[in-house]
Amino acid sequence: MNKIRYYSPVLLIIFISFLVYLNALRNGFVWDDMVLIADNEGINKWGCFWENFVRDFFDTTDDTIEFKYGYYRPIISLSYMIDYAVWGLKPWGFHLSNIIFHTISCILVYLIFNSLFNNRSISIITSLLFACHPIHTESVTWISGRTDIIAGMFFLSAFYLYQKALNPLIPNETNSSLSNREILKLFFKQRKIFYICSITLFAIAMLCKEMVATLPFLLIAYTHYFSGLRNGRQFKISLLLSTPYFFVILLYGIIRFTILGIHTVVNPGGEEMKGFYPITLSFTKTIFIYLFKLIYPAHPSAYIQNPMSFSITEPAVISSIFGVAFLIFLIVWLKKRWASMSFLILFYLVTLLPLSNFIRISAPWDMGFVTAERFLYIPSLGFCGIISVLLVNAWKTCKRSFPILGYFTILLFIALLIFYSGQTLLRNRDWIDEKTFFSKTLKEAPNAALLHHAMGNVYVREENYEKALDYYKNSLELYPLYHAAYNNIGTIYSKHGLYDQAISAFKEAIKINPEYIQSHFNLGTMYYQKGMIMDASNEFKKVLGLNKNYIKAHNNLGIIYAENGQLHEAISEFEEVLKHDPHNEKARNNLAIIKEELVNKSPDKNL
Repeated sequence: MNKIRYYSPVLLIIFISFLVYLNALRNGFVWDDMVLIADNEGINKWGCFWENFVRDFFDTTDDTIEFKYGYYRPIISLSYMIDYAVWGLKPWGFHLSNIIFHTISCILVYLIFNSLFNNRSISIITSLLFACHPIHTESVTWISGRTDIIAGMFFLSAFYLYQKALNPLIPNETNSSLSNREILKLFFKQRKIFYICSITLFAIAMLCKEMVATLPFLLIAYTHYFSGLRNGRQFKISLLLSTPYFFVILLYGIIRFTILGIHTVVNPGGEEMKGFYPITLSFTKTIFIYLFKLIYPAHPSAYIQNPMSFSITEPAVISSIFGVAFLIFLIVWLKKRWASMSFLILFYLVTLLPLSNFIRISAPWDMGFVTAERFLYIPSLGFCGIISVLLVNAWKTCKRSFPILGYFTILLFIALLIFYSGQTLLRNRDWIDEKTFFSKTLKEAPNAALLHHAMGNVYVREENYEKALDYYKNSLELYPLYHAAYNNIGTIYSKHGLYDQAISAFKEAIKINPEYIQSHFNLGTMYYQKGMIMDASNEFKKVLGLNKNYIKAHNNLGIIYAENGQLHEAISEFEEVLKHDPHNEKARNNLAIIKEELVNKSPDKNL
């Protein structure tokens, strides 16, 4: 009976989690979904399974990616492959998976808080607020946003299992006098399976997103707060128990940065944004930008332009510095008076640390200090926990002295839940398709070059090239170094037979970024169309110098060799195509024709 009472709220959590995202099931693929899923040729190739673990997240085809470099997300790539195997390319199936991942996270929140507080009211309220909070729409409603959901799911799983493993360390009459070594021995004897599983899940979480690297720091704090040990023993034991988690981070870093060489590539522009001082000021300010978004999430945006701060005298910076100092004071002051509240404030601040931007991620420079609502998926748990603890304690206090006010706190929670749910349902509609999404986002950030470029891509898919050109030109006015915009303008010119204008646009793109493969390839194609065979051949060779696996360049070079009578060289190029794409019929047919021609030329009819 107790188990039924304990787990029955889980049904409510599942119901609410699905309810607030139900209208997202009719949404399509948007933005990065096109590259990672809809146009990803490798999503259904299980023979390429292990490639997910040795390549950049956005390295999905033989093309280069415009603004995305230096991400390592093999588990997320695997999730797309599983979804494709189950649903095909039906967007609703991918959206359903996102909702399921989010629901699992909400259930984990309930279990974690129940273990933390031993209070069902706090656990239920926290999990429901977490389930409905509109700040999560970017993570749940946007298919590509699942990076944060899946990482959060494994993060929370690892945290919960550590909680389960730590229970034996709570002293009682038997073990209060045990030494640290004896306590650890007892720990590994009784609960090692939970501990090992926690470390394993943390390793998987690291393969989803680096943001989870804060977990060992939180585990140190959790052990320090709630292990029940005293006299400094909790700190020593917490360091020992967290060591394997830090080892996982070290191993991840060696594999990613040293062995695989996957580093963040920052886009040109915004050099003034670098440096310890402006980043520190901007991060301090952004801590409260995020907090305000959590408190009042009525104006969501998928493209937050957060200008860098360069002076401590800026009003937003000054107020944030005092605000952060006050939060740190509360953490210290509440530690012995209200440990759970102290831990939740600490949870919020610690999980924001990966967003400090001291290691700048790849993002458009006009965003300023890189800020995004999806980054709050894990930190929002601390906020939701704080709100639920305040509500429950207010209800208990008022119930004793002012019963009417006690009911007011219940109404306040219901109103908050309705407000959050309504905002989430409304926000889901903004992601229904690319045109709706980018139109909405451009209203929030009208001077964002990336959004104008993305809107141009939408019109290209609709074959409305005149509109597309307008948006590409807008993006260049806002950001003259936008080489991808020049490339796309050149592509439109080439479709209309304006080869000279196209060549000029491709050259501009290459001038900005000499290693931009797509423009080299397109320029080679234009040269070929104009009969400039030698120039075309040189461009395709440049492409292969930058990426030896670029199938289209091998194929086109093979055609040029064949037309020039260099049949052995042509065979080599077509065989290279088939090496990477055995099902390429054009290359296979070309190869067969050339071999037959060689046989006919050979005196003994034998190659």
